[in-house]
Amino acid sequence: MAVLNFGRCYIKSYLARRIQECGLVKRGTFILSSGKRSDVYVDMRKLWSFPKLARLAALLMSALIRSKVEYATIVGVATGGIPLAAHLSVTLGWPMGYARPKRKEHGQMRLVEGVEPGQKVVVVDDVTTTGGSLAKTIDALRDFGAEPVLAAALLDREEGSVEEIEKRGVEFIRLLTLNQVLRGLRCE
Repeated sequence: MAVLNFGRCYIKSYLARRIQECGLVKRGTFILSSGKRSDVYVDMRKLWSFPKLARLAALLMSALIRSKVEYATIVGVATGGIPLAAHLSVTLGWPMGYARPKRKEHGQMRLVEGVEPGQKVVVVDDVTTTGGSLAKTIDALRDFGAEPVLAAALLDREEGSVEEIEKRGVEFIRLLTLNQVLRGLRCE
């Protein structure tokens, strides 16, 4: 098991380094979806423009999710979590759904698609700062009658996500942190 974890760490280290090398990390002044200001922006939406890197991220994330959950529907947070959910769905062989930022005003007027009441769900997003988008989706899924069993992000900026999600009684996992990407992930 130690060898497997050591190998996984090196692959995560490679992923963190390639996120930088591919230009996904931007410097400047940015307003994040949480409303916070930052001098660093990680544009994980561009990850899908690098299919081999996206596949690697999906494989690592799938293994992490599978270690926590036997089977569930993968629900992507709009919009960054939707391509991630699609990759994870294909990799895991699990169904996929998504949550809109606001309820549709026509048709069935749904906030959540691809999910039925009573289903266990794993909520995923590409990047999280405070956990607000994941928390909002967890709440919407519960209101709909689904059962969120896990929340996951490709990248956690570590500004409150763990606390925001876990106060809802849902475990939170992340593949990488912002510090790991900026400072380089060390395998020891």
